[in-house]
Amino acid sequence: MATRRIILRGADIITPDRVITEGSLVIEDGRIAAVLQATPPLGGEDVLWVTGLIAPGLIDLHSDALEKEIRPRPSAAMPLGLALMEFDRKLAGHGICTVVHAVSFTETDGNARAHEEGEVIAGAIGQGASDFLVRHLVQARYEITDMGAAPAVHRVIEAGLARVVSFMDHAPGGRQFKTVPAFVAYYTRALGLDREVVHRLAKEKHRRKREEASRLEAVVAEVAASARRHGALLASHDDEAASHVAWAQRLGVTIAEFPVSVEAVAAAKAAGLHVVMGAPNLLRGGSASGNLSVLEVFRRGLLDGLCSDYYPASLLHAVVDLVARGQARLPEAFRLVTLHPAQALGMDAESGSLEPGKRADVVVIGRRGGVAVITRVLRAGDEIYVAGYQAEAACVAA
Repeated sequence: MATRRIILRGADIITPDRVITEGSLVIEDGRIAAVLQATPPLGGEDVLWVTGLIAPGLIDLHSDALEKEIRPRPSAAMPLGLALMEFDRKLAGHGICTVVHAVSFTETDGNARAHEEGEVIAGAIGQGASDFLVRHLVQARYEITDMGAAPAVHRVIEAGLARVVSFMDHAPGGRQFKTVPAFVAYYTRALGLDREVVHRLAKEKHRRKREEASRLEAVVAEVAASARRHGALLASHDDEAASHVAWAQRLGVTIAEFPVSVEAVAAAKAAGLHVVMGAPNLLRGGSASGNLSVLEVFRRGLLDGLCSDYYPASLLHAVVDLVARGQARLPEAFRLVTLHPAQALGMDAESGSLEPGKRADVVVIGRRGGVAVITRVLRAGDEIYVAGYQAEAACVAA
């Protein structure tokens, strides 16, 4: 079978440590063959002339935006298959070639964050792999005060559906929710739950932590052990203190998601954990929940990666904004959403950077109306998205 060869030419290419001006990216049979400053010898291949920037396909370590795709309103559920396919197209348009869906298995009275529905969603993501444009992975989110979720999480792990298992503690009084009113305000607003229901949930979480601490710990340890046996990575969520990080380390956690204090970030970094925080926080200039500023963490040299959290478009725009404001150069900024997430997922031998031998997950970025836009996306060398307009120029200077 003849080798399929594609060359992208004309744009600046972002490599892990530098920018190649008006370079050539050579792709052979879905993998990167060469990244060149010079024009390669031509011989019957497809040559795509592009403008702007050529970057690795973005990798989203944590997205819970699928919940809103399934339920655009708390009381209005869309068919799961439809929601997944539509969300898949949106992700391609945002330049995301690999997404990790944060699927919750926790008690919130029958909405998208329920034990059974979490299992169904994880199964649908796994079954639909061959139909999607982008690569979809699952993070099973386990609320440590909700032992009833453990059987469903175990089944998802044992079925090989969970790439990551994340441990959360949303009980009010620490971490993300410092007070009961903050907890109630979030769950009533974001998920459309009745205030009395949320108050009862908060009270029950407190009771379990007080009266069933040993049993909670035992169930968490069982979930962690199952994840390790089946090759899933472990993450901790909303760490607030060094003690939280130490607890996570004992479980085998390697990813610290959304730490909420400098103490926790520093402890996670010192422990060798991958520190991942939200791109919307960076883009907006602060946390929507009043927690730690991602820009502060980045300036301290403690940030490893960005994830889209609840807004997929934020991955691209956060790094572009970081460069435009003089906080980082292009290679450093793009490593936050490409190479570093790939390393956290153990995928860096295959993806995350434009280097020979790796999969050709590639995005072309320009500018339209003063906004950075994705104009073309290739996944493993196959074109999965092309915008219907010509970009004006590079999104930011190299």
